Amino acid sequence: MPAEIFETQKASLEKSYESSDHKRRIDINNRRRGNYGMYDGSKKIESDELKNLDQNKKDEMVRNHYNLQAFHARQGKRTESPIYKLRSFNNCIKYILINKYAKPYGNVLDLGCGKGGDMGKWDQVLTRSYVGIDLSDQSIKEAVSRYQKSRFQFEAVFATGDAFTMPVPQILADFENEVDLQFDTVSMQFCMHYAFNSEATVRTMLENVSRSLKVGGIFIGTIPSSDFIKWKIKRLGPGEKKWGNSIYSVEFPEPPPKDGKFPKMFGNVYSYYLVDAVDNVPEFVVPFEKFRSLCEEYNLELRFKKNFFELFNREIGNYFNKLPGPLIESLRKPDGSYGVTGEDRDACSFYLAFAFEKTSA
Repeated sequence: MPAEIFETQKASLEKSYESSDHKRRIDINNRRRGNYGMYDGSKKIESDELKNLDQNKKDEMVRNHYNLQAFHARQGKRTESPIYKLRSFNNCIKYILINKYAKPYGNVLDLGCGKGGDMGKWDQVLTRSYVGIDLSDQSIKEAVSRYQKSRFQFEAVFATGDAFTMPVPQILADFENEVDLQFDTVSMQFCMHYAFNSEATVRTMLENVSRSLKVGGIFIGTIPSSDFIKWKIKRLGPGEKKWGNSIYSVEFPEPPPKDGKFPKMFGNVYSYYLVDAVDNVPEFVVPFEKFRSLCEEYNLELRFKKNFFELFNREIGNYFNKLPGPLIESLRKPDGSYGVTGEDRDACSFYLAFAFEKTSA
């Protein structure tokens, strides 16, 4: 990151951090004193309360949760996490997806980039330039720090913003002279489901994706599988609204339809918990066929859809030698094969991977 771009980067982050809209940020001093706000992720919201929260409160819960996660990520060792293997498996899926669809020497827009944890994957495929956007200011600060300490070969820009409600050019206004707004790849990893609170936010998100992609560019992502959610719902007993294990849980505000078919396409909220990662944050069901049909309206055609285990089993042989050694070793099972088992497997089954191609302007 050249010095002049880094100075622009710092100024942009400071402007975002000091904006009057910045109720979203975590006050470090308050947190150290234990004075958490109601929606900063420290107070559990019961699932039956979700339906009574307006969307701004749900958005604030999500935003503040990831701000808090960015802080806690600095406090512990990753290998000591109870979901270390699960995280390794998810990272393996992302390595495969990025290697399969990234364009060498291309430029990448990473929406929901978090702390920049996927930058090494993009560097591996010879990415030329990288733009990361996330609604968590603390995560963006961590991403900038990670990039500054790295030896990544690509140029990078980071910005705080909500690509579900704002146009990407507006979010990147401070970098209009540094960023080419036509990308070879748009990536959304474990975040797109938050857009499905309403049709308006989904359409804004897809407008951003489509306008940001060159013709022939690829939109990749990982999301909860609506097929898996439906399968689980059909196995719930009368009046039940929750499933899970010691690692993760999914709980609806009230018992979902027995056939798993919701009467509306958007706003089907549930509370998601993943130990050491996600603390009962409101998420939304992504009905995949509705998602696919909306993508077609924005000239995005489906090229790939697999649940994580189908993708892993089909592609691991092709990309095994491209995965980092420690990642591979963390997935070695007692019988010498690779993958995850038991409760980790059930938790990973919750997700699928997809790829869409932009077919016309």
